[in-house]
Amino acid sequence: MNSAMLVIGSMSLYKSALVIALGAAACFALMYALYISHGGFGPAAWLFAAADIVLSVLFCRFLHYYCHVEQYGSFFKAMGNYSTGGYVLAGVVPAALAAAWIVRLAGLTQNPARLLDCFAPGAVLAVAFIRLSALFNSTCRGKITVRTPFFQHLPLAAPVTASSGAVEYRFATFFVEFLLLAVMFFLALRFFFKRRRKPMKAGQKRDGNTALYAMLLVAAVEMILDSTRYDSSFFPFNGFISVGQIGAAVCVLSALVTWSVRSVRANGRTAFHWAVWIGWFLALAVSGVSEYFVQRHGDWYLGCYAVMAVGCFFMAWLPVQMYKSICAKKKRQRSEA
Repeated sequence: MNSAMLVIGSMSLYKSALVIALGAAACFALMYALYISHGGFGPAAWLFAAADIVLSVLFCRFLHYYCHVEQYGSFFKAMGNYSTGGYVLAGVVPAALAAAWIVRLAGLTQNPARLLDCFAPGAVLAVAFIRLSALFNSTCRGKITVRTPFFQHLPLAAPVTASSGAVEYRFATFFVEFLLLAVMFFLALRFFFKRRRKPMKAGQKRDGNTALYAMLLVAAVEMILDSTRYDSSFFPFNGFISVGQIGAAVCVLSALVTWSVRSVRANGRTAFHWAVWIGWFLALAVSGVSEYFVQRHGDWYLGCYAVMAVGCFFMAWLPVQMYKSICAKKKRQRSEA
């Protein structure tokens, strides 16, 4: 149950809502600082933040409504009352792209890719805060039951009261994801400062790469951990792979395709490209097979998730190698004899 921190009359301020608000504020503050310090226009950042918040709420709720129609009386009730119901995180990506497009149409920026680059590290941090907020309600649990007493505490497990009244410990999916995303945030921020200064091959742009890299990191984490949730959302026509996993795979594939196109233009099609493409689809197959077995054999979860982690790692690592192929190599200075 969601914990209320402050109650004033009929209005309640929940701890989870406060944590989410802090995450959104931190995201905007970081984005604004990065954007302004790299020559951005302040009003563009404000418009992007407002549009992204509104569109994220709408897109994430629409996906949840589409996957859980039975929870809402009608479409208008689902999209008109946000005090109840849920959201699907996959809607954040198209919302950010649409918000950048709106800023571009408003004439406040000629380079939406740079705006998305400045937004990306803060977005990872905001998602981490969203997952952390689950500590203050009843959603921080997975479908895996942890029976070993030594592991029955955070960061691996959280207590859950079953319908029978008994307390059992489940894998703390959202808290583990918070920890991983906190690491991904620092990696994305490091990428922003380090890679933006790195020279690129002729015809290649630096803008947009940070956003792709941050999206790649979050997607790799989401592909694995969404499988451990007991309440994952599925499309009505598909009850096997969740919306979160499909969205994450699409994000990773988008990064691979984008960097592959740029790499082929810069270097020509080589054996390296075929090796990356074949390796990526093999990693995708390994992840998919692992997901199949973990759903059919729940007691195999330790081995299945270990194999899936390897597959997801290579699904994220191989596109980064494609990105590195469009970076200019540093020239070695020969020392004079």
